[in-house]
Amino acid sequence: MSFADVLTPTLSRLQARYEQSPLPRFLAWWFGELRGLLPARWRERLAVQEAELWLHLQDDRLALCRVVERQVEAFEELPLEPKSELLERVEAALGERRVGLRRVLLLAPTQVLRRRLTLPPVARDKLRTMLAFELDRQTPFRAEQVYYDARVLPHPADVRQVPVELALVQRDTLEQQMQRLGSLASAIDAVDVRDGESRLGCNFLPLERRRRRDRRGRWVTLGLLAGSVLLLMLAMVQLVDNRRAAVAELQAALDEQRNAARGVGELRKRLDDAAAAANFLAVQKQQQPSMVETLNELSRVLPDDTYLERLHTSNGTVTLTGLSEQAAGLIVKLQESPMLRNPALAGSINPDPRIGKDRFTITAEIGPVQEKAK
Repeated sequence: MSFADVLTPTLSRLQARYEQSPLPRFLAWWFGELRGLLPARWRERLAVQEAELWLHLQDDRLALCRVVERQVEAFEELPLEPKSELLERVEAALGERRVGLRRVLLLAPTQVLRRRLTLPPVARDKLRTMLAFELDRQTPFRAEQVYYDARVLPHPADVRQVPVELALVQRDTLEQQMQRLGSLASAIDAVDVRDGESRLGCNFLPLERRRRRDRRGRWVTLGLLAGSVLLLMLAMVQLVDNRRAAVAELQAALDEQRNAARGVGELRKRLDDAAAAANFLAVQKQQQPSMVETLNELSRVLPDDTYLERLHTSNGTVTLTGLSEQAAGLIVKLQESPMLRNPALAGSINPDPRIGKDRFTITAEIGPVQEKAK
């Protein structure tokens, strides 16, 4: 068993799943949009590469139709005889630009039996194997009597039964058609059946009888495409790295500026604190009356029979200690002063019988001169 025989079932399963996915429609739309952006010469070249050549056997003549983007164009009819020269005449009619077209022989609908079946979802992976067992029940033929193919019809993803269209042609019928092609039979890529203005999408031709194409150009194209994708990904990765490095550099600069701004803020706070501390005493001095003003005010409000033994000022408070014949009335006298506020006795009044006066201690708040409310 060759490697191709082992790989073919796997490729068939992958192709079936691919055809049922939305990816083909998306790729067809995407490539169509990209094709519209290309120059006219390139679009024409791509159209030639993607076109197909349909062959119709009509009595003793062979009709050639070129299909480009689902548009069928009949451009040549050739006699079948002599069959040994048919391949050369077809390639001469195609010309150098069209000689590489995929060649599809289309059978008449009356030559093909078509049946619609429903199979379990697991049948999508082993479609041909399951259909080989279904041929006896669904058709009057055995597997060795026909060439058959099938396609999975569009269906929702959650169905319990998958719709499948089976198409088959008797081997004798297909062999007769291939014999009529003579030397051209070895250059056929697919055998399908006409379906209105299109074709069904099957291929009855066995793998070993299909034309061997030179795949080197395709592999080179795929290699170039893969290289382009790889280079594009590398460019994108490099771009992301550059952006990430730029962001890191900007972040480092931002952190540096933020630290510098934080340092400036701390220095400004220290300066403000130092200025406030330096101005505190000056402010306090401005808010508090001078000692001369204090003595002058006390001399004004205290009666003549009162003298002070001790005068102390601290934190806006003045403490008076002395002797007076009217110690109890000093509070009233001090309340009349616009410089003194909240005068009060600190302790009790102690009479001194030796001199006939009372000893007192009075505290009061001292501040700027305020006008007394009338």
